[in-house]
Amino acid sequence: MNELPITNNVYGCLYSKVGLRDVAKVLRDFLGLSEKQAYIYKSQFDGNETLKIRTKAYEFETQNLKEGDKWLFNGAVAGDIDLIKATLREICDSLKFKGYEANFEIYDENFEFISEYP
Repeated sequence: MNELPITNNVYGCLYSKVGLRDVAKVLRDFLGLSEKQAYIYKSQFDGNETLKIRTKAYEFETQNLKEGDKWLFNGAVAGDIDLIKATLREICDSLKFKGYEANFEIYDENFEFISEYP
């Protein structure tokens, strides 16, 4: 098993017209994640919600954008480019099946663009 990179290597956007709570449920259901692995954090400061995903193979977190149906969806995924794309495929396919959309750019340890998914 490859270790997670120290910094993010995947940067993307998540599109949802109904917020993040259902997205977290979809990912839990389709990827077999627990509520501790895919959950919503609500800021006590401003009430913004953040989707957080934490596993041994990948970690993601959303960041609220001014557009109500769009979030940054950045993270770190362990492995080579093929394993990274396989992980992104699982996430994207799960979301797409339920009407959500996500897309990503993949960077190397020098922050140079490698690829995108899908």
